[in-house]
Amino acid sequence: MLILLVFLFISFSNTIFCLNANLNELKSYRFVEKYVLMNEKKLIIIREMTFYDEEEFYLCLDPEKLNTSLIKKTNYILLDKKDFTNSLYWKVKTHFLSNQNTIAEVKKNEKITNHFRILLTTDLCPSTNKMDYDFYITIKDIERVSSFSIPFIIFFSGKWIEIHKDDLMWLKTNNLNFLAGNHTYHHHIIKDEFSEEKLITEITNTELMMIKNGIVPSCFFRFPGLKYKKENLNVLAKLNLIPLGVNFWIGQKFIPENSILLVHSNGKMKVEVNMFKKFTRGFKAKLTDGNIRFLSPDEWLKMSLQ
Repeated sequence: MLILLVFLFISFSNTIFCLNANLNELKSYRFVEKYVLMNEKKLIIIREMTFYDEEEFYLCLDPEKLNTSLIKKTNYILLDKKDFTNSLYWKVKTHFLSNQNTIAEVKKNEKITNHFRILLTTDLCPSTNKMDYDFYITIKDIERVSSFSIPFIIFFSGKWIEIHKDDLMWLKTNNLNFLAGNHTYHHHIIKDEFSEEKLITEITNTELMMIKNGIVPSCFFRFPGLKYKKENLNVLAKLNLIPLGVNFWIGQKFIPENSILLVHSNGKMKVEVNMFKKFTRGFKAKLTDGNIRFLSPDEWLKMSLQ
């Protein structure tokens, strides 16, 4: 169990890695929500942290690109929240709160099309199995065929990171274009007794484990087993996280026009990886002519919210 070095100041009013290898001894870690102008760019500061060498950093969210960056403490100008209401982040947050569900849950009567726009995701749930490298090698194969980088999200559980150092190093050193999503620490399925405090702890411990291992946490979150309670969405909004669901399981015959595809790569779902390889082989022509497009999260969300 991680020691939770957190001071909870929650007010209700391309892959980026930590460049400094010593950024692993956290003294404090705070949830904040500050709308700022920093280095002539609008950002949202969502975490503030101090390390034992007294260095201070901000985890900043780009409200349009939806990527995050770890920035050493610097001067900024506070802005009004209303200056961000037309941003993509604000629209996405409003969407999942008003609909009271995660982004891209399975719907009946979705539009059928031959033009697929896919947000590719993979979950690294806790497992003692070796990571399924074939999934990532297949992505590299697609890149060679299509001549462009494939963006995707890896949803890490903190427990997986803890016991898979070699696999994690491989992910960090093979030029993969991923964002690091949060899949909680222990991957407990949310049930009635699952408190808000427990959910926050599971999320925070995973973020701490990411930072300790040189990964910058993104703003994306996936519930274990895709199970949640409506009030859990409010917790995520307070933490400035976006909950993504799944509406495309590899192997299904019907593919929604705007798909979030999940392929498990934690070594326990080899059949999914094999089907993903078959899928990419079967649609090789569509990949090359653009009828199948793997989109970045911001591109996918812009299209999906139209």
